[in-house]
Amino acid sequence: MGMIFRSGIMIAVAAVSLMLGACQQRPVGGAESSAERLMPGETRRGELTSRSGYNVNDGSRFQRYTVPLEAGQIVQFSLSGALEGGLSLHGPDGEFLGASPGGADGVSLSHRAMESGSYHVAVSGRDHRRYGPFRLASRLLTVGEGGALQAGDERAGWLDGVVDTYTFEVTEAGLYQVTMRSEVLDAYLTLHGDTHAGERVHMEDDDSGGGLDARVTAYLQPGRYVIEAGWTQHQSQGLYTLSLAELPVPAGLTLRQSGALQPGETIEGWMAGASLYYTLVIDAMSQVRIDMTSDVLDPYLELAGNNVAHADDDGGDDLNARINTLLAPGTYQVVARDVSGQDGLFALTATVAPFVLAEAVQGLPSVRPGQDSRYRLNAEADRYRLVIAEGGRYIVDMRSQELDAFLELYGDAGAWQDDDGGTGTDARLSVELPAGEYLLVARAFSPDEHGEYHLQVRSR
Repeated sequence: MGMIFRSGIMIAVAAVSLMLGACQQRPVGGAESSAERLMPGETRRGELTSRSGYNVNDGSRFQRYTVPLEAGQIVQFSLSGALEGGLSLHGPDGEFLGASPGGADGVSLSHRAMESGSYHVAVSGRDHRRYGPFRLASRLLTVGEGGALQAGDERAGWLDGVVDTYTFEVTEAGLYQVTMRSEVLDAYLTLHGDTHAGERVHMEDDDSGGGLDARVTAYLQPGRYVIEAGWTQHQSQGLYTLSLAELPVPAGLTLRQSGALQPGETIEGWMAGASLYYTLVIDAMSQVRIDMTSDVLDPYLELAGNNVAHADDDGGDDLNARINTLLAPGTYQVVARDVSGQDGLFALTATVAPFVLAEAVQGLPSVRPGQDSRYRLNAEADRYRLVIAEGGRYIVDMRSQELDAFLELYGDAGAWQDDDGGTGTDARLSVELPAGEYLLVARAFSPDEHGEYHLQVRSR
């Protein structure tokens, strides 16, 4: 995102510079400074020289063309050739309508005419040192504003402050990919609908198509679906393309892109940029292991819910992800994603085993009320056997200046977790405990954090 943001700033600066230049163009005399007529669909070859018109703000050279347009027509100009430059457009009354950033590669600028008249497009050098030949092409675009789609379709559209809505029907279950691309918009896609079996589907995406383009990939059951092509950020007008494709699925596979992850089952999904979300329900205190494996992806797992948060990148074999933890009864969200930027198949498995307290604390170092000990966290978590000789309310504190402390406590009487219940990012548990043994887990909120901490248990 940082690279995209910086690129966005550079483009914005270039566009502002070109805009100021476009508003201050002055001819210098001679035939080359006059405006030529360019009919939509025509192409002109030209060259910026020292005799071309110049922009008074920076001395860059330009060549203007007059283009007749009817109200409602959408025209696209493209600039190519040796010239490092850009395009700007003025309306029939001379008002500035837009500019494209300059660059060494091809540059384009699109506009929808609000009124009939003669418009003026200017080819400008990126700065006062840029001269050379160029090729200016123009074409009228036929765009839609929604409608019915089929797999394999690619449509051009023009957003004008209103979301465009498309529909399509799935007759056979399959893997579908919707991509929205634009040179001027920060594309935003929404896919929703209902299967014939009554299941509701809703997915959204901003930047999974690369850059600021949007992409949604989903394994869809037969049903009727709606695609909404929109935008985010501030720019709400401009040209875009929307494509719908059906991707091949290996024979014999049934992909699941969301829904329930049942203990003991393995489900398969297709990763294509966006994170996928699953739900895991735990009925009793359990030791849970979640594995995400793939031959082509670098899997990444997240687990959250019931005051628990875990994440893992390469905890499994090779580049596979694995989360192995104790979970109290509750509903948890499992997030599957990829850190390599690849598309491909993956498998997701949840293994759930009963939690046996006596086995869990066997061989662990003991902690008793009244202790205030100093430790160092070098692994993902430190585990202790907490011995409560007399029932009552107890306070467990984990304090550290080197990590964001997190405490977990498990016993036959229940389970408790805390992140920032102490001072700052220190953790504190204040619980009513019957006499007995408990499993106490001291860790950092982030699995990547390590450092020294104090652990104290006291009665209240």
